[in-house]
Amino acid sequence: MDDVLDLTAAALHRRWRRAVDLLWRESVRYRNVPLPSWQRLRAARRRRSLQKIVRRALSEVHRIELERQKRSR
Repeated sequence: MDDVLDLTAAALHRRWRRAVDLLWRESVRYRNVPLPSWQRLRAARRRRSLQKIVRRALSEVHRIELERQKRSR
């Protein structure tokens, strides 16, 4: 079971890192670029979506880590 938790934690950690990277790129890309209003709205929606993915992935990583700690005791 520990191997499965390790693999799951690693996969979730990769997902979290990728989402953080994408969120950072989106934020930097559109920070000072003048965009039409419809593109600004679309970029804001995309950033909010990425923020949700980051939060969800981080909570899953945290849950798996807590479960691994419980099993190791």
